[in-house]
Amino acid sequence: MKDKIGTVFNYNQLPDVSRFPFIISLKKKRGLVRKGQFVCTESEEGFLMGMVEKILILNEYFSDALTIKAYNDNNNPNILKGLFPSEDFEFSIAIVKNLGIILLGDIDDSKIEKINRMTYPARPGAEVYLVSDEILSSFLGFDLQNGLRIGSLKVSNTEVKLNLDRLLGKHLGILAISGAGKSYLTSVLVEELLSSNSGGSPAIFLIDVHGEYTYLKEIPELKDKIIVQDASFFQIAVPIMNAQSFRKVQNEISTVQLRELSKHIKKLKKTKKNYSIPDIIQYLEEEQEGNKSSRQALIGWLEELHYLRLFGPSENPLLKNIIKPQKLIIFNLQSEINIRKKQIMVDYICSRMFYMRRMNEIPPFLLIIEEAHQFSPEAAHSKAISKSIIETIAREGRKFMACLCLISQRPKKLSTTALSQLNSKMILNIKNPYDLKHLMESSEAITKDYADMISSLGVGEMLLMGNAINYPVFINIRQRSYPPKNKDINLSQACLNWQEKELF
Repeated sequence: MKDKIGTVFNYNQLPDVSRFPFIISLKKKRGLVRKGQFVCTESEEGFLMGMVEKILILNEYFSDALTIKAYNDNNNPNILKGLFPSEDFEFSIAIVKNLGIILLGDIDDSKIEKINRMTYPARPGAEVYLVSDEILSSFLGFDLQNGLRIGSLKVSNTEVKLNLDRLLGKHLGILAISGAGKSYLTSVLVEELLSSNSGGSPAIFLIDVHGEYTYLKEIPELKDKIIVQDASFFQIAVPIMNAQSFRKVQNEISTVQLRELSKHIKKLKKTKKNYSIPDIIQYLEEEQEGNKSSRQALIGWLEELHYLRLFGPSENPLLKNIIKPQKLIIFNLQSEINIRKKQIMVDYICSRMFYMRRMNEIPPFLLIIEEAHQFSPEAAHSKAISKSIIETIAREGRKFMACLCLISQRPKKLSTTALSQLNSKMILNIKNPYDLKHLMESSEAITKDYADMISSLGVGEMLLMGNAINYPVFINIRQRSYPPKNKDINLSQACLNWQEKELF
């Protein structure tokens, strides 16, 4: 913090307890000061940390209209510059938003003992310094020893290493428009979790809607830690389903039919250990008592479920056996287009994992759900089968070390209940004004200024905020350690590839 960049001064009734201005000392220092830069000055309470939120360049020479008129009317402005050296009148002002008071043993000490709130303004005349990487990392809450390496700060290139417990101890959201880098960022997170040497990483279950992560299985360094499960071979175990479970996936079943179904399931459990929907149908067809038309309708609902080819006598994959610490299960839904079937599968997986975690039958886990707005939509009239369990995990999962990561390109369409429980958010480029407004309403930390900056982020840039970090920061996401062999191609190249395929 020895690098002095300016001096605090009085400007427009500042400094106060929330902001202070400073004059950037020399022209050569201007390159060191940018919007979003972290700076520090000594105050009555300790060392005051702040972030540059605005930079102004003023020139008294060009503040008078008559002077500018004379400058414009003169055919040789160099003469005026000789008589009136305008560059000597120019100076830069940085407006700093106060973030907190740090208590250090010495200004050169990098260990922060405590962070307090400000109750007294910065002192005019005080020197302003750039903050060293060590102090900045400590102030923002980075874990330089064992943290997950995500990237670097946009304004200072300080390495961003996030504490796993702070990031995943509560829930996480990755939000951005299509093509902004959500999947890329998720790949970086997965790389870090699978490569962690701390031994404290959770099991990871990734709902891969478009098959974007299956390339990880081909990486020699990671393949032993990854299982790819295709949705085509997925099967729900009928014997662990009760009557209410059937009604959840087939809500046309009436209350009377529900009682009838429950009665026959209890009978079937006593005579047969492994059974499927056809076995239940057979019991119903053999029944002579009760309302025949109601029973036939129930058989019709069960046959419809059977035709989905999702239900069988046993579970596949056997979740209890494949969910292991620091292992990644990729559930590939690329071949499935039926939204109802996808919701049934996600509902079953979430319900089973959450139940087993509550019973301590599986290790703590991170459940990553791509296209989360498909499985937990906000619309009041929506009957998304998987919505209820996702909201339940969002509300209660933290108590059982069941962490949820929701990825969505439409925050507006994502369940407000689920969104409000995402304690940490990684927000990439979002341009839709309704989505931005929804984010602002769901989090007080996202101001209008932040929303404007979010809409102008480039690919690979993000805003990180929430429980994972002490203060919101903008980050450049690091390069993937294991990029896919088949990189993304553009439309024209895809057309050429198809033509070559047709020729041969």
